[in-house]
Amino acid sequence: MTGLITEGWGAIRPGDRRAHYYRNGMSLCRRIGFYGGPLDPDDSKSKDDCAACRKQLDREAAQVTQ
Repeated sequence: MTGLITEGWGAIRPGDRRAHYYRNGMSLCRRIGFYGGPLDPDDSKSKDDCAACRKQLDREAAQVTQ
């Protein structure tokens, strides 16, 4: 049995200029309310990342390391 991925970077949807980071179906920037597509759990930085999602993710990572 494989684990269900509940968070990660989603595919760039039509109309979006950047990839958003989703957790439980909602983007961290709160611009996208529902996403049910494939998620990529890889956290490497990309120029295609939504700046607001990346900033929130970096903030959370900094809090964990403190």
